[in-house]
Amino acid sequence: METLNKTIKKLNDAEYQELLSAVAGRKNNKPYLVLESARKNNYDEGQMMELLQVNPSTYYTLKSRLNERIAQYLAQNVKNPISALKDKVSMVPAMVFGNDREVAIRALKNLEKQLIEYDLSNELIVVYKALARLSMFNGDFDYYEKEYNRHVAYSLAVVKAEDLFYDFVKRTGNYLLTRDERDREAVQASLRELTNISELYQGHRLSVMYNIVRIYYMCVFTRSESLKSLEIEVDTILQNIKKNFDKYEMDTFYQSIKFLVDYLYFEYYQKTGNVVRADHYYRQINTEVPEIAFKPVFSFYVTQFLSSKVERFLVNGNVQELNDLNADLDSNFDTNINEPYPHVSFRRFLAIGKFYEGDFSGSARILNNLRNELSMKKFTFTDVEYKLFQAMQYCYMGEDGLCSQLLQSVKRQIVEDEALYEPATIFIKMLKAAIKPEEFRKKVKKLNEIYDAFQKANQGSNRMLWYVKLDDAMIRKMANPIKD
Repeated sequence: METLNKTIKKLNDAEYQELLSAVAGRKNNKPYLVLESARKNNYDEGQMMELLQVNPSTYYTLKSRLNERIAQYLAQNVKNPISALKDKVSMVPAMVFGNDREVAIRALKNLEKQLIEYDLSNELIVVYKALARLSMFNGDFDYYEKEYNRHVAYSLAVVKAEDLFYDFVKRTGNYLLTRDERDREAVQASLRELTNISELYQGHRLSVMYNIVRIYYMCVFTRSESLKSLEIEVDTILQNIKKNFDKYEMDTFYQSIKFLVDYLYFEYYQKTGNVVRADHYYRQINTEVPEIAFKPVFSFYVTQFLSSKVERFLVNGNVQELNDLNADLDSNFDTNINEPYPHVSFRRFLAIGKFYEGDFSGSARILNNLRNELSMKKFTFTDVEYKLFQAMQYCYMGEDGLCSQLLQSVKRQIVEDEALYEPATIFIKMLKAAIKPEEFRKKVKKLNEIYDAFQKANQGSNRMLWYVKLDDAMIRKMANPIKD
């Protein structure tokens, strides 16, 4: 809502009335009410939903679609420096055939400066080729031909960097599902290649993409102790990224990903255990997450946020805050089995929420449905983890037979790599001890000992079930032979 308010308030009266007529329709329409409220008031999300008399899911869908219509209208009708520059570039070829060579060269040099500022490499190629042709007889031909060749190479580098920017999230997601070292090496290869490109060529666009990837890489693969020492560096990088987003406010790519600055701040401070600062950014972004989740291209970043949200819950224990977006995300988060990491991870997030609410049946159902709709054969690590989590739900439900079936299945999967699955082996022992008939106090003591051993073994990059936090009451409930 804050972004919409700022956008609407920036327009003058004439621009606003044109926008209102173009995208809002009649006065009793909900889009009309949203725009009028954004223009004249400073309502928050809750007040807007109350005014419109809609539920959160309907409201976020309405706002998302309205934002799209506004963006399309502004791109076509509000003065946009990038569009204006590209219009000028479309006229460049004609300048070669103009009547006054010097006038054309001066105009092209002025256009060159503006294109360099916006880092528009493809457009610069056109300008430098025209300047080279106009300078064939005045000694500057070699310079402009060289610049033309350099920007052709730079333009290809930008395209490659953009490919790596999107490829990184795919490879990282795959690694987080498999924990296969080959997948980790693929992620590292993407980062190395992007690093090489950013070092070889200067440009704010390359710098932004590289640093976003680099910080996400650090948050996923670097231990929290090492991350803490990088706070000043991370803050400086994110502030520079934010300056670029603010400076080039009409750049579509930048404005689409500008939310990532606050996401990265939250991610970083949550990983380093800085609760106060993490909470500050959490409060800023949490209510906007369903709107971001509506766009499939951002599914990785939403997934990382949800994982950090679970980590936050493990510290504060607030179940209501953990699950406050679930209804909206269930309808808005556009996940697909063809993009397994967000799809699988989101189901786990929902199952975790059910577990901590005490709805063990609901948690088990989510995990079981996931495993029925998607083959997990390629993601053995995740399959083992989720089966153990599901088996734990059955243990709490008193479904000892179903629990045992899953434990047997897991034992067959992990037999060939016991070192990787040491935490899983210990967790199996705990669940077996829980369903085995034994005197209650002895069982509780044994479960506490096994759980302590599990926590000690469950460290490093291959930890699993890190989101399972069992206090004394949960251990006793697990041990109780009379289930609720």
